[in-house]
Amino acid sequence: MKFTFDRNSMINEISIAQEIISTKSAISILSNVLFIAQNNTLTIKATDIKVNFETKIPVEIEEEGSTTVFCDKFLGILSVLDEGEIDFELQQKDNQTVALIRHSTKKNKFQLKCTSQDKFPEFPIAEKVPFFEVPSKEIKKMISQTSFAVSADETRYFMNGVYFEKRDNKLVLVATDGRRLAYASKEFPEGIADFPAAIVHPKVLNIVARHLSDEGNISIAIVDKMIFFRFQNYELSSTLIDGQ
Repeated sequence: MKFTFDRNSMINEISIAQEIISTKSAISILSNVLFIAQNNTLTIKATDIKVNFETKIPVEIEEEGSTTVFCDKFLGILSVLDEGEIDFELQQKDNQTVALIRHSTKKNKFQLKCTSQDKFPEFPIAEKVPFFEVPSKEIKKMISQTSFAVSADETRYFMNGVYFEKRDNKLVLVATDGRRLAYASKEFPEGIADFPAAIVHPKVLNIVARHLSDEGNISIAIVDKMIFFRFQNYELSSTLIDGQ
């Protein structure tokens, strides 16, 4: 596996992946990001089991392949490298797979241990799922108006998320911690696909709101105890919170 990428493009995506990854997980592979290099495109995946993240960036591929690298260490290496083209190459050393990371025009060179992708969790596939589109600016506003009121009391787990519901052509978001209640409602004349009422983890909503542009639309689907988001070059999904 060998490819060349732009340092700034990569650091933007890995920074988002780091937001997804849990630092408290007992499963070591969840501290890694998955790289799949093929067709001059690098697919990057990260997960904490509940929230899944996928993005793609253009790269120059000399040898296709896949592997996982420790996200925090890789981000640290990127932060000390200068802007420009960076080479990433897998090598075998002392019966271990390592990534050789070096600047294309500088003498900086790093080695990073890699782990096979075999134990990396499979992501749910959003095929034949009824997505609906809403303006990005509006959903960002609705998330900010409700997610702050989510309860942190894990004994009342059904309050640990934002409630999504469709009413006619209105999208309704509600959150409460038992003392305060936040309610946001917006009508979308172009229509919204039917979906079952759902309680959504605030983590995925806050990540969406932070990285969603004010321009354009976002695609959302809720089905089979999962919620899916598509915007720009990102795909995020999350399990839903059981309860009423």
